[in-house]
Amino acid sequence: MSPTSSSRGTFSPVTLVVLASAALAVFLATTLPLVDPDEGRNGEVAREMARSGDLVVPRLAGMPYLDKPPGLYWAAAAAIRAFGPTRWAPRLPSILAAVLTLLALAALARRLDGEPLAWRAVALLAAAPLFAVLGAYVIFDMPLALCVTLVWTLLAREVGEGPLPRRRAAMFAAVTAGVLIKGPVMLAWAIGGSLASALVVRSIAPVRWLGWWPGWGMVLGIAGGWFALASARHPEYPRYAFLEESLERLTRKSFDRNQPWWFAPAILIGGAFPWSLATPWRRLVRSGNTPAAAEAARSVALGFIGFALIFFTLSRSKLVTYLLPALPPLALLAASAWRAQATPGGRGARLAFAACVALIPLGLMVGWPALHAAAERESSEPLAAAIAASGARSVRYERCYSAGADFLLDRSGTLVTAKPDQTTSVYQARYHRELRRRGRWTPIDDMAAAPPAEVVVRPVPDDVQPPAGGEPIFRDRRFTAYRITSTR
Repeated sequence: MSPTSSSRGTFSPVTLVVLASAALAVFLATTLPLVDPDEGRNGEVAREMARSGDLVVPRLAGMPYLDKPPGLYWAAAAAIRAFGPTRWAPRLPSILAAVLTLLALAALARRLDGEPLAWRAVALLAAAPLFAVLGAYVIFDMPLALCVTLVWTLLAREVGEGPLPRRRAAMFAAVTAGVLIKGPVMLAWAIGGSLASALVVRSIAPVRWLGWWPGWGMVLGIAGGWFALASARHPEYPRYAFLEESLERLTRKSFDRNQPWWFAPAILIGGAFPWSLATPWRRLVRSGNTPAAAEAARSVALGFIGFALIFFTLSRSKLVTYLLPALPPLALLAASAWRAQATPGGRGARLAFAACVALIPLGLMVGWPALHAAAERESSEPLAAAIAASGARSVRYERCYSAGADFLLDRSGTLVTAKPDQTTSVYQARYHRELRRRGRWTPIDDMAAAPPAEVVVRPVPDDVQPPAGGEPIFRDRRFTAYRITSTR
């Protein structure tokens, strides 16, 4: 392990890269509208948690929302309580998670080969399109990526330097947080990545930490404690969490997220473009006399990347965001290859590296109008703005629902529909009968039983005749909104 080759002062290259990445994320978070369905829905769940104070069972449209554990909602609800239901408040957890992921990667790279490797690694990761976009997005995958990054970077140190109780405690704390953020998939990353690393290293060293029983006590006590509380209130939740949300995603096509076999490698290449293709990978293979700690870190990084490719190729449920936790280890390997390429006369390599890092900011500058317009088309912000401008205090959604509008208006509308899937919650759609039996089902089936409202929102395809006394105040490709000025 080489010593730190440059200062760790305030204006070190790593600090500048992290600050630039954070500034980009803040810019995106404050200027781009919340995108439906994910951001509007997740923001509204966090808003309802902030208003209700119930930290055990998240809610959407006033109903239990157990599609995901509450970890992300805890953080977003705290931000909403502090700053209100603004577009950027629920994005704060992702911004902070992205910054901490860069710092965790830099900490490992700095120990391996000083500041030159550290700033290259964080620059490549920050410049990856998938990382840059999700760093300002209300979704679970960036906080999950932080937890996975903490696990594999600390595991790399354990394999290279030996076990240490406080390091293992930090690893299991990351596992616990990851389970509370996205459920059993964090266990798959931790266990599967460690097993794959053991195959690469050809040693059991990467899996020894999994036998540290105090760590599992932490996972079971904290994450398991929340799970027990949620299951006590909703006895069907264990079945949903383990069999439907987890096992069914892996083995069946019922979530409509099946993709071809080449999906996972294509996302890794595209998510890290252009450096995924421009990196001189042959330098990584040919570099000899690698210190043991650096070789261990590379092996662990390769193990976690290999796990991601295998796991998300075999899984029947695939989304682009699922591959995000694989980008930090890929960035470390790419930075090692660029570091090996760097020579006193390597001006061409330096220019190529700079071009890779500059692509995202340049692309955003050129494509900003189109990006903003696309986000606005998929957002409920224009609908919420029209309702707010009308002065209405009550909203009724008929055969449709906009969680994003409820979030921005900071109040819950009345949902009138006979369908159980309007909220886009799989849990609510599958268990609506149980929720109705417990008195936790809030949608109204019969229009005649719906309370009066000052604004009525309808889906565009079904909007045949305006409501009685309704004046149109908004229309886009998804919704039409009417201000009820009189009753007839």
